[in-house]
Amino acid sequence: MKVIYPVLFYEEKEGGYSVFVPDLQNNSTCGITLEEAITMAEDLIAGIVLDKMEDGEKIPFSSKIEDVTFEELEKNLDIENWEYISKFKTYIAVDISSFAEKWGKELIKKTVNIPKWINTKAEALKINFSKTLEDALLQKIYKE
Repeated sequence: MKVIYPVLFYEEKEGGYSVFVPDLQNNSTCGITLEEAITMAEDLIAGIVLDKMEDGEKIPFSSKIEDVTFEELEKNLDIENWEYISKFKTYIAVDISSFAEKWGKELIKKTVNIPKWINTKAEALKINFSKTLEDALLQKIYKE
C-alpha cells in the first residue's frame, strides 16, 4: 500500500532543510541535505501512517498539492521573520507495506532456553521476559 502526501520544504539560511506535512497535523522533520530531508520526510510519513493503522485509526486524507499553501502553514506555526533561502512543495510517496515489514510493531513469538534457576528467580521478581529480551536485543543491536 502506498500513500502520497504534499510536503512543504524550506531551505534554511543557516543550512539544511525544514520539512512539513500539513495533512499530518503539520508534523515536521529536517535534514542537512535535500536527500536527507526527503528521506526524513518519508520516514515521518510512514511512521505516522503505520502508527495510525496499527492503532485502528483512519489514515489522514491527502490534499491536492495546489490546496496546500505556505501562507497557511506559516500562519499556523506563528513564526515571524523566518530566514530561509527558498521554499518549494512536492509530493512524497511512501510504500507503507515495506516500512511495516521493517519497522512494524507486530509481535513475533520466539522460544528461548534459559537455566531453571534463572527462570525461578525472574518469576519470583515478576520480571517481564519479553520486555527484558526486547531491551537486551535493542541494546545489543544499537551498541554495535
